[in-house]
Amino acid sequence: MKRVEYLCLCGVLTCMLLGCEKEEQQVLTEEVVEFEQLTPMESEPIIIRAEQPSVEETITEEETTTIEVEEIIPWVDRLAGEQSVSYSVETKTYEEGVVRLTFPQITGMQDTELQTRINENIKQTLMQGSAQEGVTAFEYDYEVASMGAGVVSFVFKGYVNYEGSPYPVNEVKTLNLNLLTGESVRLKDYADVATVVSALETGWGYEVASKGILKDDFAAFMNNGYVTDYAMTLLDYDIDFKNLAFVPAGFSCIKDNHVVLFVKTEHAMGDYVEIIFSEEL
Repeated sequence: MKRVEYLCLCGVLTCMLLGCEKEEQQVLTEEVVEFEQLTPMESEPIIIRAEQPSVEETITEEETTTIEVEEIIPWVDRLAGEQSVSYSVETKTYEEGVVRLTFPQITGMQDTELQTRINENIKQTLMQGSAQEGVTAFEYDYEVASMGAGVVSFVFKGYVNYEGSPYPVNEVKTLNLNLLTGESVRLKDYADVATVVSALETGWGYEVASKGILKDDFAAFMNNGYVTDYAMTLLDYDIDFKNLAFVPAGFSCIKDNHVVLFVKTEHAMGDYVEIIFSEEL
């Protein structure tokens, strides 16, 4: 009897042991499966990136500013307004005795009477001084500084030689012509004389165009007592067709819409110096 109870007890214990082992294996198996599901061997690494701005946020619309540049009409055209004059310039030559001239003549104007008067004044202006006593050579050539719808501007350069003189004197003359009236246009008629005076006094606002002349040397010459009153001197610039006997203090022309002065100087500086002002008319 005791033997039988013993065997039964052993059987019960064995069954209990086997059941526990099975449950433990099941638990372990379930845990392994769950771990593998959490970290599979072939899964890709997780990369955390900062949030990128949208396309609308990264693209900013550039502001564009349109600057309207006012077109500057050259003064030689501006004077004519709507009365634009059609014309051409032809070159003529004149030789007599010691006089040799190359000069311009206006052609093609509708008002032929006015054209004739203008051409006669050009020639007479250039001839002034050729009949002086002792002149042994008198030569001039010309260049067109500006051809506008209302004004044409000429520059005459040459030399005059006097009997007994060790060297010829370099000469320059200019003519600014109003093609609507035939009258000469003087510096005071088209330029701001006060601005020109200020530039000459300070040495600013112009450049020296004459070769071999330094601006500092020219400024020193001008401010060394050569000109005592700039304003009065500039008011006497250029030929006056209303008074051909008048002797100008200097000459001016209009070139590329800038004022150009030809200032009389000593012979060591070439007898005159050409300067160009930076401000446009």
